[in-house]
Amino acid sequence: MDLPAASVDPSTPSRARVPRGGLIVLATIVALIAIALVLVLAVPRDPTTYAPGSPEAAFQTYYQAFEAGDLDAAHALFSADVKRQLTRSEYRRFDAEHGWQRDEDRRVILSRTDVTGDRAILHLRIDTFYQGGLGASRNSQERSVRLVQEDGMWLIDEPIVGVESIMYGL
Repeated sequence: MDLPAASVDPSTPSRARVPRGGLIVLATIVALIAIALVLVLAVPRDPTTYAPGSPEAAFQTYYQAFEAGDLDAAHALFSADVKRQLTRSEYRRFDAEHGWQRDEDRRVILSRTDVTGDRAILHLRIDTFYQGGLGASRNSQERSVRLVQEDGMWLIDEPIVGVESIMYGL
């Protein structure tokens, strides 16, 4: 018995079908790239500048001195009360225990400032970034820092190293 030959029309190209799972993976990759671009473009690279003489500028100066490892300059930005509790040598000892902060990929963001007379409270969000095998993650914590105005200067009014409290050790 003779069977008719299959007819193939060479003028119509055959359609290659992309598996549904492949489309989902491709869409996920495109979405992750888009999210990464938004985060890179939305995050400011330079530190914010604050008005000279403001509580925010005082904390920024303190934190930059700490980050640079200039412990004398950081300690000098404490109030007289904190300096009575925490000598320079004690501050250096605490820095040895809390200096790991300099090695972390972190960003300190000022959320708001409450000023009442010669006292201020800075409300901060500290974002810490971690790199992992398949991606990165972020951990955020809220922290407040007290400042006081002495002789016209805003000074840190609690014993901290970086942004970590050391009240427990005093």
